[in-house]
Amino acid sequence: MTTTAYADTLFSDDFSDGNSSGWTASGGSWSVTGDSARALRQSSTSSDARSLAGTSSWTDYSVQATVRPTAFNGSNRFVALLARVQSSTSYYYLALRSNNTVELKRLTGGSSTTLDTASVPVAVGTTYTLRLDVAGGSLKGYVNGTLLTEATDTQYASGRIGVATYYASADFDNVRVDSSGAGPSPTPTSPTPTPTGDPGNPGPNVADGWASVDAWGQNGTTGGAGGPTVTVTTASQFITEAASSGPKVIQVSGMIALPGPMHEVTSDKTIVGVGANSGFTGGGLNIGLPIDNAVTAPPANAVHNVIIRNLNFRNWADDAINVQMFTHHVWIDHNTWTTGTDGGVDIKRGSSYVTVSYNHADGTDKNMLLGHDDGNAAQDTGRLKVTYHHNFFDNTNQRNPRVRFGDQVHVYNNYYLNTGNYGVASTQNAGVIVEGNHFENVDDPYHLAEGSSGDGRLVARNNCLVNSGAGQTGGSVTNPPYTYTVGTACDMKAVVTAQAGVGKVGVPGSPTTPPPSTPAPTPTPTLPPAGDLVGWATQNGGTTGGAGGQTVTVSDGQALADALESSSPLVIRVTGSLTMPDAMNDVRSNKTVLGVGGATLDNGLNISGASNVIVRNLTFRGWDDDAINVQGSRNVWIDHNTFDGGYDGAVDVKRASDFVTVSWNRVTNHTKSMLLGHDDGHTADIGHLRVTYHHNWFDGSKERHPRVRFGDPVHVFNNYYFGADYGVASTMGAGVLVEGNHFENVTRPTAVGYAESDPGDLVQRNNIFTNSGAPESAGDVAPIPYPYRLDDASGVKAAVTAGAGAGRINP
Repeated sequence: MTTTAYADTLFSDDFSDGNSSGWTASGGSWSVTGDSARALRQSSTSSDARSLAGTSSWTDYSVQATVRPTAFNGSNRFVALLARVQSSTSYYYLALRSNNTVELKRLTGGSSTTLDTASVPVAVGTTYTLRLDVAGGSLKGYVNGTLLTEATDTQYASGRIGVATYYASADFDNVRVDSSGAGPSPTPTSPTPTPTGDPGNPGPNVADGWASVDAWGQNGTTGGAGGPTVTVTTASQFITEAASSGPKVIQVSGMIALPGPMHEVTSDKTIVGVGANSGFTGGGLNIGLPIDNAVTAPPANAVHNVIIRNLNFRNWADDAINVQMFTHHVWIDHNTWTTGTDGGVDIKRGSSYVTVSYNHADGTDKNMLLGHDDGNAAQDTGRLKVTYHHNFFDNTNQRNPRVRFGDQVHVYNNYYLNTGNYGVASTQNAGVIVEGNHFENVDDPYHLAEGSSGDGRLVARNNCLVNSGAGQTGGSVTNPPYTYTVGTACDMKAVVTAQAGVGKVGVPGSPTTPPPSTPAPTPTPTLPPAGDLVGWATQNGGTTGGAGGQTVTVSDGQALADALESSSPLVIRVTGSLTMPDAMNDVRSNKTVLGVGGATLDNGLNISGASNVIVRNLTFRGWDDDAINVQGSRNVWIDHNTFDGGYDGAVDVKRASDFVTVSWNRVTNHTKSMLLGHDDGHTADIGHLRVTYHHNWFDGSKERHPRVRFGDPVHVFNNYYFGADYGVASTMGAGVLVEGNHFENVTRPTAVGYAESDPGDLVQRNNIFTNSGAPESAGDVAPIPYPYRLDDASGVKAAVTAGAGAGRINP
């Protein structure tokens, strides 16, 4: 045990001395691990256990520890961090539970009280940094640097610290206590500069990294601060405002179709999307003067001080964002871009002092180029100083980034998933630091040279490589001059997927809006992201898929198609990005189709005349017909999939199908979401089409969530709707129960009758309507026959955005 590491540090122990001197254990089986990475281990799962340290006189302080759960003996067990401990039965604690929640609690004489709770993915074998701040009556709980729980309570004013398990086993390490409740930063990765701030929290609306450095006559990056704020809803309005002179905050409301290809942005501008469904299609942003090879030093009129935040970019005709010609001090933050003609964010021709942070690059091929070409040394050498941090490179193919000449380029705490070609390339004597990143399913995470470009220099340290190659390094690179924190690399998957992309921050200059993963106090979700089957698919004998059959793994489209048509029960594990032989590929009975490691399909599954089928954890993108079509089939469970932009329906259920559950899916960048019932003339559907839709995230999809004909009763509960023309429509005598949902920015949340279809019955109750139209209801609905527990609608947004979609379960 070491003491007084800093002036305000009361206590620290990393167990490197091989003992637990100073700790008092009760219950469980405690020891210090004997391997090189020593930790305090509690190995029993048969009871509750705790180990305490420190003094009872400590009052206001912050206690932090890294915690790695190794087993949970049950469905609602926890590991915990303790503060202001009075005795073994009285203290405050921050509990990380196996049901994918974190709870801030008080234990009084052995009786617990929940003070606050939030959703967070929890997995055995994953390391989490827990932190509990106690200052006066203020209590704050953090997971991986993100504030998730807070409360006010005055029961205990002082006390010891501790760690604990409840019918669980875990390793605890790097325990530290700081006075004044200021809170320690996560342990920095040597030899980085002294860190500040929290790696998992986007923080205040202030740029960090290279964009924060004073240089070239500009002090940091403030964008349009101090200028007027305007809101634009059309292309002509935006083009005029972006090219205007003087500081200005331009709020983009809705998706604007730009005529393309590129549109000029002048100095001192903040361009920020309103909500999670604003941005641009068809065109991109050009930040910089016209190209001039004769200019080899920053000109006085170079574009500078620009912020781009919270915007969606889709189907751009050239680049989504291009930064060129010595443009400096640019912050590109919390945006989402999908696919377009060329780069997502290209930075070149002497540009510098740029930070690219918390963005979600979704399926982009040429993602981020840094440096124009091998012959551009005159403009680029000594410049191209860029920071890339906490970005989600989600099935991007290459250039994440590809660097020429830039030095120091800093790539840290990003999450790379299924990178097709390579992650980071350092060429033409560039100097790149790659640290604290999480690479998953990336054959070539980082290397030197690329194409005809010569070697650069690349230093890699403390990265997490999961099912990935080793990478290539060479040369040395000095650290950048700014302060920063490197979070634990293997924690970045949870941190980045929860925080990156649109809809997670407010307007620069205003208080930061908490991201969906950091809600105000809400009820604990009934069903965690990995929850058991609920709803109609539990009836008629239940739905088990390929259970009991052989398990096979497939990584190409033809092999998947063959397995789907097998007459035998199969559990089919799908890996990689697959193109199947047909637009719609038949699925026979008794199949479980399970995505592993970000599996993606670009065409559809046809479950026709089949029974007992499960489809989970797949991403469907760019399908040509339907993503999933269920017809004439029974007992089907469609769970934890992502549907991202295709031709027709995401999930259509029709032609007398029955006993179906559609749960924890995300539909985004799409219009026709979920049809239930083929057409008004298909009266054979009467008495069938019994479907449950729960905990789905309809993220900007426009209609059919679902659109119901004939089915009765159809159960729609605890879904989150954002930005839709209409939510649920009941037609042709259907009976639909709509309860406990959250409708936000939905013009017509519930509809009785739709288009030319006659009305059905619809009962709506216990829903929340935020900036939405009035719900419609009529008649009554048959009772729901299966057991379920309804979450309070106030917690649905947080629970669903944290848990819905592919990649949220452990297949």
